[in-house]
Amino acid sequence: MSNNEPSSLKQSIKLAWPISLQSILVTMLGMSDIMMVGHLGDTAVASVGLGNRIQFVFLIILAGLASGVGTLSAQHFGAGQIGVIRQIIVKTLVIAAGILLPILLITFLFAGNIMGIATTDPSVINTGTSYLWLTMPSLIFVVVVMIFENALRGLGQVIFPMFISIIAIITNIILNYWLIKGGLGIEPMGVIGAALATLLARALHALLILTYLAKVKHSIFPTTFFCADFYNKQAWTKLLTLVWPMMLSFGVWSLGTFVYQLIYGRIGTQELAVMSLLAPIEGLLVSFFFGFASACAILVGQRLGKNEFSNAWSLAKNYAISAPIITFLLALILLQYQYLVFMPFSNLSSETITLSQEILVLICFGTCLKVFNMTIAMGILRAGGDNKYCMFIDISGMWIISIPLTFMAAFYFMLPLYWVALIAYSEEIIKAVMFIFRMKTRHWLKNLTAESMA
Repeated sequence: MSNNEPSSLKQSIKLAWPISLQSILVTMLGMSDIMMVGHLGDTAVASVGLGNRIQFVFLIILAGLASGVGTLSAQHFGAGQIGVIRQIIVKTLVIAAGILLPILLITFLFAGNIMGIATTDPSVINTGTSYLWLTMPSLIFVVVVMIFENALRGLGQVIFPMFISIIAIITNIILNYWLIKGGLGIEPMGVIGAALATLLARALHALLILTYLAKVKHSIFPTTFFCADFYNKQAWTKLLTLVWPMMLSFGVWSLGTFVYQLIYGRIGTQELAVMSLLAPIEGLLVSFFFGFASACAILVGQRLGKNEFSNAWSLAKNYAISAPIITFLLALILLQYQYLVFMPFSNLSSETITLSQEILVLICFGTCLKVFNMTIAMGILRAGGDNKYCMFIDISGMWIISIPLTFMAAFYFMLPLYWVALIAYSEEIIKAVMFIFRMKTRHWLKNLTAESMA
């Protein structure tokens, strides 16, 4: 993709397709939860959708932490410093534990209150609370998987994480079908079955990846936790300086997505069901290009670690231009075959399906902007450690512009759901302008390994 490196396109495809496939399968897994409870009606769909959105807030905060591992792994790999990656993984696991344990306690105690913020429907609150009690503890396994996967991706090793994910996803789907609908001596468990299937599959995922890395004695697998570097205050400071803006940025963004869901839920249960149904579909489009952005981050990060700034800039430009064009073409294909998307939801009311079809058109084309922003933020700016500016852009676009406008559209002007969802995309327009400006300044062209050794 770079004029200076004809092989970059081949490298990009080699890195991108396993990550994209894995991300797509994970998103489809979220869709399967919604699909498999679809026959239970709008309440079940809304409960699972809202529960997933709440869980998503905390999941993305932890993903920001894990992304820091990926950024540093790519640059240290490019600089030939693989041993440092093990130390980074240990410290990141400790930080994750310190963040996650209080979150799990608060969620367990106040799950019903959190659900009640987004909806006044007691059935949705009760069902969603039970769903959260089972799925939230599974984040312990998810964060372990994310940290090791990001480290492996930084080294360009993407096939193994994909295969392990496929095993976990297939397991989840089988358990979903069995536990939701019952059979083989198990009574139908409905939404609770979906939650239990998620917990068991995520535990298996973490067990498989840790067992394999330990068995093959992989170079990134820590052999000891409390080595001399663990107590190095300077190393902790440098790691925290890199990851806290990413975590805060991801957290601010994910909390904003929950606020959007809150707005939709307060409009009505049907509206919440519609947006819960469509959220995984939008996620599927974004997931298709997650590998694209990840490949960009890996290749750009490795070149920055080698001080090849010209090549890094060329790669970044080509990725930024290609992403929205390919997304647009994919969106056209999805719209052409949208009847397949709604086939599993035939048991929902005709009004819910009709409204969903209208908003799907909006989501398809709005995703072009989302993918463009994701590519620049995750694949380019954060590859050079430009996390504070990304945080500033996320806060500005979402919290200063989009959320206030969306709130006014829903509750002051009382516009229909379609127009409320359209106004929510003002976030992506503002962020696109700011990301383009920041990318052109080239302030993100930094070698973080050189800075860490200074």
